[in-house]
Amino acid sequence: MVTAYTYKPWLDMPWSDDRIPEEVAVDCYATFACRHKFCREVCPVYQETGNESHSSYGFHVALLSVARGFEKLHNLGDTFTYCLQCGACQLRCPTTLFTGDFYKITNEHNVLVTKARSEILRLGFKFRNSDKLVESLKKVASDVDAGKLPLSEWAKDLMLPKSGEDILFVDYYMATQYTNILRLITKILKQAGVNFGIIENPKPVFTYELDYLGDKGVEYAKMNIKLLKEAGAKRIITPDPHVYVALTKEYPRLLHEDLPFEVVFITDFIASLIKDGKLTPKNPVERKVTYHDSCMLNKLSAIWESPREILKSIPGLELIDEDHVLQWYYCCGNGASEIGTFKLIHEDLAYRIGSKRLKRALEIGAKTIAVSCPHCNEQFSDVKIKAKIDIEITDVVELLATSLGIR
Repeated sequence: MVTAYTYKPWLDMPWSDDRIPEEVAVDCYATFACRHKFCREVCPVYQETGNESHSSYGFHVALLSVARGFEKLHNLGDTFTYCLQCGACQLRCPTTLFTGDFYKITNEHNVLVTKARSEILRLGFKFRNSDKLVESLKKVASDVDAGKLPLSEWAKDLMLPKSGEDILFVDYYMATQYTNILRLITKILKQAGVNFGIIENPKPVFTYELDYLGDKGVEYAKMNIKLLKEAGAKRIITPDPHVYVALTKEYPRLLHEDLPFEVVFITDFIASLIKDGKLTPKNPVERKVTYHDSCMLNKLSAIWESPREILKSIPGLELIDEDHVLQWYYCCGNGASEIGTFKLIHEDLAYRIGSKRLKRALEIGAKTIAVSCPHCNEQFSDVKIKAKIDIEITDVVELLATSLGIR
């Protein structure tokens, strides 16, 4: 479980068009002063565009130019749209690699990206397709608030309680787009004898976009925590990596405190059930499979072992693996957003990043690419059709359910 978000004091400091707090400038200078530029080599966007301003290095330099009075924030708005918020640069940054444990210095690039974009919007400026982004956020929020989205329809015939110490926390995206995965998860957990409940009407999570909603975003976070407390939750099981990151990183940042429950991702939970003998995959699944590490799991949450453990437990399945560190260089192209912020802004670039990943899977001999993220699933499915790439996209849960005989 990942908790204890490193709070940066400048997160609550307002910016102006020509002035960024000196605390931000100091953080930016740490990157600007770097001559290694390791962040470029692992950046999926930089790999495609070759434009240094699209890398973490370029992002920090742009902000430093505002802090030093060389540029205005609104003139650089589009520069701040090229980040997927995949987290690769944070891992590769020497500041984090070599001084993070001793000096407690870490590169929180994803948070800085969110802060910059939200400040641009707060100041009344725009960046590329920002109107479309805000409109999409507000549309989902208003539909959820008005009860227009069927948030618990997927479970109406499953007789799941609305309370319990274990709660399967599902927000609007999976509840409306990937109900088949949720139903398989329910069957798997029931086969293992796990008693759990659900929250009937949760508020949108939105991962990094909560900042763009201002006070409304904080209100949503508080309301979800309240709903979970009222349900008696002690452990939250989440099937969406983006929701996992929101609960373990973004909620503590917004609320300035860690959550009062344990948060586990579904593959970690299921892998432990297999290890304890509560689930035993028996039916052979004859597939040549490679696993795609979701950025939200691998790079931001250090979860890469459990999906592989599940795949290795399935008889007949040949796992053609790529090391999770190698996959720092990859992304599906959707990015960290639940609503596909990067795709909304840079549709063609998102497609190119996704198609590169699928082609790589074919190059190593895989016929199937397994994922543990519904957003990766959606993005790859779209890219596969557009690029006419002959590869199967499936969820780890689907492969396991087949082997357990419940699909």
